[in-house]
Amino acid sequence: MRIDEENGLLRIRASGELESSDYDDFVPRFEQLVGRKPGKLPMVIELAPDFAGWDLPGLWRDLKFDARHRDSFGRIAIVGDAKWEEWGTRLSDPLFHAQMKFFEPSERRVAEIWARSGESIA
Repeated sequence: MRIDEENGLLRIRASGELESSDYDDFVPRFEQLVGRKPGKLPMVIELAPDFAGWDLPGLWRDLKFDARHRDSFGRIAIVGDAKWEEWGTRLSDPLFHAQMKFFEPSERRVAEIWARSGESIA
């Protein structure tokens, strides 16, 4: 998992299979970013072509993270090229307070604009 932040937009690139240890760096960084400004943090999550989901401990850690921080999420743009990723985005959307939307890789810039357009950071 690669993490980058630019002007209040969090970019995450997920590749391979995410494991519990992937969250060791991500969680403190996310909490630091959220703590800098009041409001919600917009995100663009890019799923690399080799993204294979989570192993069981990684999935459990992701679910706990999502539940604990659900009020910190701004709009979440998911960028990927597989149909199952698009369906996963649609199925996950009702579980979040934040809006989620799927974009094709060619729409990466549009995804960033969409995520930022819902910013509520003061």
